[in-house]
Parts: sequence; C-alpha cells; structure tokens
Amino acid sequence: MHRIELYIMPAFMLAALSASAQDIDPTVEVSRIYQGKMIEVHKPMIEMQVPDSVTRFDLDFDYSVFDNPYKGTYEFNPYVQNMKPQPDAGSGRRLFIKAGAGYPLHPVFDLVWSPGLKGRFRMSTYVTHRSYVGRYRNISPVSDQAAGKVYLDSFQDGTGPDKGWKGHDLSTRAGVDGSVSWGSGVFSFDVGYYGLATGDTLTTRGYNALDARVRVRSEENRERYFLYDIDAAYRYGADRLDRSGFSGQADLSGHEFSFKSALGPVFSKEQRLTAAIGFDMVSYGNVFGTMAGKVSLNPKYSLDKGRWRLGLGVLFSAMFNSGADGLLPSQYSKKGQYVYPDISVGYELVRNYMELYAALGGGDRLGKYSDMLGRFHFITPLYTYGVSGPLLDNTVERISASAGLRGNIASRFTYDLSAGYRNFSSVPLYAVVSGSGRLEPGYFMTLAYTGMQMFYASLDYGWKSDAFSLDGNFTYRNTAIRDNGVRSVGQEGVMAFFAPASFSGNVRAMYNWHRRVYAGADCDLSLARHSSLCSIGSYADLGIYVEVRTAGIFSFWLRGGNMLNMTVQRAPAYAESGINFTMGICLNL
Repeated sequence: MHRIELYIMPAFMLAALSASAQDIDPTVEVSRIYQGKMIEVHKPMIEMQVPDSVTRFDLDFDYSVFDNPYKGTYEFNPYVQNMKPQPDAGSGRRLFIKAGAGYPLHPVFDLVWSPGLKGRFRMSTYVTHRSYVGRYRNISPVSDQAAGKVYLDSFQDGTGPDKGWKGHDLSTRAGVDGSVSWGSGVFSFDVGYYGLATGDTLTTRGYNALDARVRVRSEENRERYFLYDIDAAYRYGADRLDRSGFSGQADLSGHEFSFKSALGPVFSKEQRLTAAIGFDMVSYGNVFGTMAGKVSLNPKYSLDKGRWRLGLGVLFSAMFNSGADGLLPSQYSKKGQYVYPDISVGYELVRNYMELYAALGGGDRLGKYSDMLGRFHFITPLYTYGVSGPLLDNTVERISASAGLRGNIASRFTYDLSAGYRNFSSVPLYAVVSGSGRLEPGYFMTLAYTGMQMFYASLDYGWKSDAFSLDGNFTYRNTAIRDNGVRSVGQEGVMAFFAPASFSGNVRAMYNWHRRVYAGADCDLSLARHSSLCSIGSYADLGIYVEVRTAGIFSFWLRGGNMLNMTVQRAPAYAESGINFTMGICLNL
C-alpha cells in the first residue's frame, strides 16, 4: 500500500457525545415554508457535545448569528435549515434567493419557493449549495521542545507560505416538502436529494443519496385526547471512491432506515403517559458486508403542574447485527446494556424566570455511514483499511447525570448553566496511527471506538434587543479515555486517541441600524486536543459580517472568515488556506 502523508489523511470528528435517548415532542411542528428575512439567524446543525437543555421559558439561543459561507468539513444535512423557514402570512413573500462567491472559491446558493396555495395544504421547493475549492494547508508534526509535545501544525514547503495542496468539498441539497392538516392532526413529507463531492491528493469521492421522510402527528386543542406522533425516514446512498493514490475504484452503497413514534393518552394539560417506540436499521455493501439495527421502547410519565416539572421513564434498547463478511473488520460489535434511566425534574424558583433542574439518562445509537460523512466529508474506508477496529460501530452511553439553572432576566438576557457527568463504554473519537503493518511508518488519522468518562460544565447565554443581539456557549470538559496510552494495531502500528478540547466556545454578536445595515462578528474557539502521540493546536476562528438592505427586496452582504489567519483544524490534518472573503446578494420576493 502506498505511503500516506499526514497532510492528506482524514479523521472523524467527535460526534456521538449526545447519544442519550430522546423524547418526541408532539407539540413541535417542523416546516420549511419560508419566512422572508434578510438577515439569517440560526442554530448550527452540528450536535452539541453536552445536552441541550434549552427547553424552558422559550429561551432564545442562536448559536451562530451569521450563515458561515463554508461549513463542509464539519456539518451535514444542514444547509436549508439555516434559513429557519416558517409560515409568514403577513409578508406575502414566496421566493427567497441567496447567492455569493469569494476568495478562496466557496460558492453559496440558496433558493426556497413556497407557492401560495389555498386550503390546508402547504409545500416548498428548496435548493442549497455550499462549496470550497482551493488550497488546504500542509500539516506536519512540529516538535515543541519547551512543552515537550509534538503538534500537528502548518508548515512551509519552500514554494510559498503554506502553499499546501489543492482540493475540493462540494455539497448540494434539493427537494420538496409540504404538509396537510385537518382538525385533529398534521401529515408532513420531505423528499430530496443530497450530493457530496470531495477530493484530496489521493482520492476523490462522489456520494449521491435519495432521502424520503413522512410524519403524521396529532394536533388537539382539547385538554384530554390520545396523542400520536409517527415519523419514518429512509435514505439510499451510493459512494463512488476513485483511488488515484491506490489502484482502481471502489463503490459502496447502502440503505438507512429509521422509525420513531410516541403514543399515549393525554389526561390533562398537566399530565400525560406516552410510549416511544423506535427502530433503526442499516445495510451496506461488500466493503462493510453487514446489516445492523436497533429497537427501543421508552415508556414515560410526564407531569407539569405549578412550579414542578417531572418526567419518569425508562429506556429499553437492543442492538443487533448479521455478522460481517466484508473487506473491513467486523462492524457494530459493541452492545448496549438494554436498560437505561430516563428521569428529569425541574422546579421554578421564580415563576417564568428561573428554574432549577436535574436529569438522569443514558442510551445507545447506531453508527450510520451518512453520519460519518456528515462529521467529516473526506473520510473513506480506503484510509482505514489495515487498521484493527471497525469504522462503523455503536455508541453506548451507560449513564449520564446533569443539573443546572436556567432562566431569563427581564426577557432580554437568557442563560442556561449546567454541569454533569457522562460515561461511555463506546464512543467514536479521532485517533492517530504511527506505523502500521500495512503502511510505511508515518502518522495518519482514523476513526476508532473506545470508552470515555467526562465531567463537564457548560454555559449557554444570549441577549436580544431591537438593535443588538449576543449569544454563544462556553464548555469545559475533563475527560478520561480508557485507552489513553498507546495501543498496538496490526503487527507494527501504534494508535492513540485524541481527547476532546478541555475548553471550547463560541460568541456571536450583531448590531443593526434601523434594520437597514447589519454588522457583526463571531468567533469559534478551542484549546488544544492531546493524544499520547501528538496534539492538535488551539485556534480561534474569527469572522466579521456586514449586510446592507438597499430596497425592500434586495440586500448585499460581505463576510470575512478566519480573520486571525490561524490553522483551524476542526478535523485533524485538514485546514483551509486561511483568511477568506465571500460576498453576495439576497433577493426576497
């Protein structure tokens, strides 16, 4: 097998730290019918690494104020949701278009068309595209003698500062969704296409997927009724891998199906008893050669009376697989513990303004190929061939416990301060491999599963007024990884896991002048991530944003990213070229 240099090797981002069981909230309706707004405020689609407990007092945390022009290396399925489409009968606007490009080249395009239909039927057509085409920085081990550590950092190759190598990452999503309602329920659907194309110095990828989703749920204004909420989703994806650095081509296709439902009587506005039933199944081709699935049952009693909020439940979950006869090692070998607690309690210290809460939970999750691509677009089975351990497996969180305080001050400042403990028997983490029985000596990155314990403290915060808004998150983590030393892989290779950053956070701020001129800044930051072989340096990704509304239907916008010109490695060994600018136009009809 050819030698694989570090700067073109992929890794899989920490993604499954929120694998606890989740309830279906039958009171929430999701729609893409667009509400015309020039400025786009949204939560990121990347999963939080601590529980998102913003569910009380209508807290309004917008973790990202501005639409980052390029999110390809760390987000998936995300782009049309960035526009937060919602019904808006007052504006009468049915068409939204956003387009832009910049340097390095990262085109931006969004389109949402919602025809004005009469009656109870609503629908929208959407297209969204994000890309990066340009240079990635060369990444190499750099020794820090003073700290006694080896860091993965950018270096100069003699032909210019961080000239790096050329690559591309293109993501497109398009589809049609809609809903029809009647007196006691709502039916909704979403049928679409997802396409991903990536390329580095050894491989190119073309991933194409068909998505379909349907949901039917009750919608009752009565105090007593029978609640139902049924949601089913299916994806067929085909991944074509061209191996210029290897030989020949590889094709991988697979089916991914998920079903979740909640059924039960609502006794009153204060009490309900539900049973959530779930089923997930995946089946892939000869590379993995396996079929795997999960079935779950989650009965729960909920009480919301006076100052008290109580949830008493238990999660039963079982994982299964059909064995493996593929090219890679056995997948989905980790098993859950079958029974997990699902308990929550809250007490309003000050009505509508402050609540003290606690929760006890746990759960497991089936690793999907599409989830893997969603965390890092460049990872392929080709890069992990020859490394012991599965590329896809189950995440198992044995237990989680948290407590916190959340609320608001004068309905302007919102906060959620929480702390907790999580214990995983299996979780996917970045890992670095040095030397392998099938590779020449040298570092490269892979995905591997191990056990981990984590103590954390997190603060979500936000301020909102007519002219100014501020929001973000700060999180501290103290982790203990089961294999925190160096372990053998194959005959000659050794591997070590990267721990999550001990501190990370983000800050978003925006000011608007008479809703004509918008100006703001955002910053994502992370301290270093360490392993027993090497470390990933800390970074602060600072962005600035300006938008000018010139007429009732037009606006022009400009964004600058990575203004500090730092080596931002959200995934190890991949960092874009540096400072970037994107400008474009919005049309809102």
